[in-house]
Amino acid sequence: WKWSSKGTYTAKSAYLATLHGSTTCDAWKLTWKCWAPPRVRFFHWLAHLDRCWTADRLARHGLQHPVRCPLGDQASETIQHLLLACPFSRQVWYEALSWLRIPCNPPDSESSINSWWLSAWQLMPKPMHKSLASSTLLIPWMLWKHHNDCVFDRVRPSVAAL
Repeated sequence: WKWSSKGTYTAKSAYLATLHGSTTCDAWKLTWKCWAPPRVRFFHWLAHLDRCWTADRLARHGLQHPVRCPLGDQASETIQHLLLACPFSRQVWYEALSWLRIPCNPPDSESSINSWWLSAWQLMPKPMHKSLASSTLLIPWMLWKHHNDCVFDRVRPSVAAL
């Protein structure tokens, strides 16, 4: 048994063997420990790993892709741009956080959603932690759904509709 120093099988060595080669995710607490429907948490995990089918990923695989972001029509589409840097997305973040009365600035285009959540978490009063976590997961999910409506159903981008 190669998974223990003495060459003997133990439950502990078997458990450690199952973890061999696994990767860690620094956003696990936000992704898996906060309230949100499973599909939203799964989307957040894929977005964190840059596994969403945005234009840059389609291009890497040699597939047809739009030249510009369908929401803002200003820059090429990456998951970072779509969820944080696009002017449309920035407006959605600002309006949603204002409507929810969450007293913090929207994430900037240079940070990740997880790093923004961690810094906002420390500044927020404890009773608002759940609403912050939920909105941190649900706003990107709604942006992604609206993006897909624009791409596949030819819907015009609208902050009010979102």
